[in-house]
Amino acid sequence: MDLDPLVLSVDGGDPTVVRAEGELDVAGVSPLSLVLADQDGDVELDCSGLEFIDAAGVGAIVRAHQSYEARGAKLVLVDPSKPVVRVLRLVDLDTVLHIR
Repeated sequence: MDLDPLVLSVDGGDPTVVRAEGELDVAGVSPLSLVLADQDGDVELDCSGLEFIDAAGVGAIVRAHQSYEARGAKLVLVDPSKPVVRVLRLVDLDTVLHIR
């Protein structure tokens, strides 16, 4: 099964919406981390287009969540796909992260 590489897009509204599509694995961590670190204020991370996420991807989201919290902002995962929800539930992050 071939999955698509991570594709990111940013809609600079209030809050900013970052859309992630494809697979969030070790190859996608750096681009996602850079995009999220470059945003000010609250950010909605649209995860509806993610087909796959691994431990590296989960780690990147947790680190971004912690960074946003530390600066008084919020990172909200919006419409996570079934694969994302499954992984977040397996590691009990569905109760820690902001998910809508």
